[in-house]
Amino acid sequence: MNKLISIKEARIKKGLSINDLSKALNLDLDIIRLLDDNLKLPKKFRAYQSTYKKSIYRYLGYDIKYKSSISDVPIDHTKISIIYFILLLVFTILTLLSFNIYNKFNNKIFTRAMETDKIYMDVVNISYQYELNELSHDDFIKNLIFLNRVNYTQNLSIYAKPNKTIFYKIQSNIRKTQKFGEIITSKELILDLDNDFLIDLSNINNIEKIIYRGIEIRLNKELNSYLLNFDINDFETLI
Repeated sequence: MNKLISIKEARIKKGLSINDLSKALNLDLDIIRLLDDNLKLPKKFRAYQSTYKKSIYRYLGYDIKYKSSISDVPIDHTKISIIYFILLLVFTILTLLSFNIYNKFNNKIFTRAMETDKIYMDVVNISYQYELNELSHDDFIKNLIFLNRVNYTQNLSIYAKPNKTIFYKIQSNIRKTQKFGEIITSKELILDLDNDFLIDLSNINNIEKIIYRGIEIRLNKELNSYLLNFDINDFETLI
C-alpha cells in the first residue's frame, strides 16, 4: 500500500516554508508547524484539524478524497448545487423545530445555554465535505466596500440577493443564548447593536448588502464561503 504524502513532504516538494503557508492561508504559525509534524492541535482547535489540513493540501495542489486518497484537485460545479440543497433542507427542519418550541412557550423567544449544537455542526461538516470553505474574519472585512449613508439608525441589517437564502445563527455573549433563522429577499435580518453577539452566516456570496449604523456596505467580490463566530463589533473598523 502506498503511503500518502505528508504535509511536510508536499510543502517541501513545492519549495515552501512553514512561514509561507502561514501567510498564504492566514493561519497561525504554530498550527501550521504542528500539522507539518503530523501532531495533534491544542484542544480548542482540534475540531478544525481536518479542515486546516484540507486547506493546506489544497493550497499545495492536492485534494483529500473520500477515505483520505489524494489526487489533483478536480473541477466539479455540481457540488455547489448539492450543498445549497442540503443546507436548505437541514435549516428548514431546524427552523420548523424552532417555531414549534416558540409557540409552545407562548411566543417567548427560544433560548438555551450556549453549547455545541449537533444539527448545526452537522451542517458545518457538510459544508466542509462539499468544499464550501470557512472565511476568516479578516478576509471578510477586507472584502467589504464602504458606500453611502442611507439612514441614521443604530442597527445592523443584512439583505439577501433575489431568490437567495442565507441561514444564520446568532449567539448572545451577554444572555448566553442562541437563535437560528434565515434571511431572504423579503425578510432581512435586523439586529440591535446595543447587544454583544456573534453571528454565523451560511453563504457570504448570497449577501446583497449590509447596513451598519445607517451606512451601506457591499462585497467587493464573490466569496463562496461561510462565516463562523463573527463579532459584529468588527464592522466598526470600516467606519
